[in-house]
Amino acid sequence: MTLAAWIETRRMAAIRAIRRATSATHLTHDRPGFGWRVTPAPGSILASPAPCHWDPEPDYFHHWIRDAAIVVKTWPEILAALPETERPWWIRAFHDHVAFSLRVSDPDRRGPTENPLKTGARDDHRQYLRPDAELAALTGTDWLEEPRVAADGNPDLERWGRPQDDGPALRASALIEVTARCPELRSAGTENLIARDLAHLATIAGRPALGPWEEHPPRRSTFTLIATWDALDRGARHLPTLAETCRAAAARIEAILPAALGPEGWREAVETGYQDSATLLALLHAGRTEGPFALTAPATRTTANSLETLFARHYPINRGRSAPAMGRWEADVFFDGNPWFPVTLGFAEYHYRRAALTGDQQAFKRGDAFLQTVRDYAPEGDDLPEQFHRETGAPTSSPALTWSSAAFLAAAAARQAVAR
Repeated sequence: MTLAAWIETRRMAAIRAIRRATSATHLTHDRPGFGWRVTPAPGSILASPAPCHWDPEPDYFHHWIRDAAIVVKTWPEILAALPETERPWWIRAFHDHVAFSLRVSDPDRRGPTENPLKTGARDDHRQYLRPDAELAALTGTDWLEEPRVAADGNPDLERWGRPQDDGPALRASALIEVTARCPELRSAGTENLIARDLAHLATIAGRPALGPWEEHPPRRSTFTLIATWDALDRGARHLPTLAETCRAAAARIEAILPAALGPEGWREAVETGYQDSATLLALLHAGRTEGPFALTAPATRTTANSLETLFARHYPINRGRSAPAMGRWEADVFFDGNPWFPVTLGFAEYHYRRAALTGDQQAFKRGDAFLQTVRDYAPEGDDLPEQFHRETGAPTSSPALTWSSAAFLAAAAARQAVAR
């Protein structure tokens, strides 16, 4: 099978995988250690529908705000790939997602006075329960600092890293772009959600927070800063009533970001000295064609080249490969620190999009080489895992990551754009 034929086959597989994770009201996930049973609500998007329990595969049966935004951004590609008879389901799911997101971020909502899992949790799981005081304090814009919620729309009842600011940023920019490309997805609800996210971002723009990989301590990560700047910059044009506020907040970030730029490109954060592939993913999400964050900007290319060189020598699996399997950062130890499918796919998308902007045929071939790396290690079936082993290429960590499927659709769409 040619690479092009494989891409078309995998494209439909990715759409099926995303559908299984979206509004998955037919699924029920039991967490015996907590005595917690969850049935997803309409509009929720599971980070993974796999019924895992950290045994050792991670339990991602949650609605992550960041992951959901990345998935929602692929809606135009999904609608374009499907026959007319299937479009109504996806349009309904999108509107359900907006309603779900408005509900879980409602500023008038109050958290429970105590963790409802206290009575049913096993002794060995009590250490992972979210404290009563933290839950009881939830109200107002606190909900917009939550990285995830339970798939049924209830608060996350487990201890987790907070605050995180990338979710509302990615969601606002995704909704602005998707509704511009697909007007049938626009509604009063989408506009209300965009306005809610932007008003919050304008208040907290530039503060230290946990980054996309949820690693302590809080810092000003380039991923979050670029994603927030992108949302505010788009928002200033999208919502005239918030234009001045958004522009002022975006300017604060523009003043901060140069401190994260070094000779090898963008660093992981203002406060750190190493590089992280998440920065390139944020630049891809912004998708700019001019300015300091453009996909063709010198800093973007230097960052991509530095990261590719780093991981080419870092992973044994990359020996002899023309395009390396890409990880997050050099010292990553999560599940032993392996290449990630969404990251490797992100680098494929970057090269395709650069080819589309510049006409560089070598960039197109480089994108194909990254997709071939993914093809070599993608398992059979619809689902793409989170990671593949740094030495053997075997799937590891989550066996079905919805973000991976969304990243594949984005890379395939970028390749298709070059062909057009």
